[in-house]
Amino acid sequence: MTLDQIKSAVDAGKSVHWSNEGYLVHRDALGQYLITFQPNAHSIGLTDRSETRLNGAEDAFFVSRPDLGETLHCSDCSSEDVQRDCWAAWNAELQTWEVVSVHDHAWCNTCQGEVKLTTRPIRDYGVGHDGQAAS
Repeated sequence: MTLDQIKSAVDAGKSVHWSNEGYLVHRDALGQYLITFQPNAHSIGLTDRSETRLNGAEDAFFVSRPDLGETLHCSDCSSEDVQRDCWAAWNAELQTWEVVSVHDHAWCNTCQGEVKLTTRPIRDYGVGHDGQAAS
């Protein structure tokens, strides 16, 4: 996200983060844009003193969007290339298999082994499907 996109999202009341959900970008009572690490409340400015250069890479800022759902990841390597075992039944009317039961065991294709899965909210990095910055 660009500096202008970040400020606009914060001003619109969106939940903007840097790097992970632990770092919240917000505007304080003095109108300063800050990045605050939530566990210890330590803050730095969103930009350097010139207010033109971000304190962090543009591609590390994102809007947390719980309304978009969540993704599943391998708890070991964070890959999304994961699978679960399931039972499926043939639906003759629709001519397709339908999942009837999902089992507990999960597999990571990156780790090539059985793993536990973790969830993360889907993030909006301020870029639309056409590659253009979202307005």
